[in-house]
Amino acid sequence: MKKVFSIAHITLLCIGLWLWSLACSSTEQSPSASELPYTIATENYAVLAEKALTYQSDFDWEGCADLLSDDVQYFLPESARPLVGKAAVLAYWRNEPQRVHLQSWQFSHFNHIPVHSHQALPFSGVAGVYVISMFRGELRYVDGHTRTLNLNCCLHFNAQKRIDRWYSYYEHHPMIPTLATLETITL
Repeated sequence: MKKVFSIAHITLLCIGLWLWSLACSSTEQSPSASELPYTIATENYAVLAEKALTYQSDFDWEGCADLLSDDVQYFLPESARPLVGKAAVLAYWRNEPQRVHLQSWQFSHFNHIPVHSHQALPFSGVAGVYVISMFRGELRYVDGHTRTLNLNCCLHFNAQKRIDRWYSYYEHHPMIPTLATLETITL
């Protein structure tokens, strides 16, 4: 089986591994967990992130709604201003398949990195648990053509384990192996 990972996927994975190494270093002089800026969060958050993404790919808006906070902010890939509030996000998601003539989409090749930030991050202004997710999306349109994208998102969970920030990113160009991709073969 052949897998192709883009520079964005490799970069996010390296950041996650670096954060993991910071959290797991165990030297005598290492700071306590409360002094570290980041630690690895429990896998429960990765499970919640994949559940939310699966609901989204199944067009199960009610299932996804159960995982969102009422004040969720959804940052679209092509906009710096978020949609604010559960009702606004769900209305956008319900309309999106018709707007882009999408028949279905399937997500696969999930990689999740749950991180607990002990200080507010500059891009969000909040501390807490984030899950960085990298995955592949196979989009099928109503006219029959398909498109495969490498997708990334970063979800922030509030104290009630609800998603209150959802940042979406994707590559705008088709998946074609180039000099900027790393190809690996799984035996």
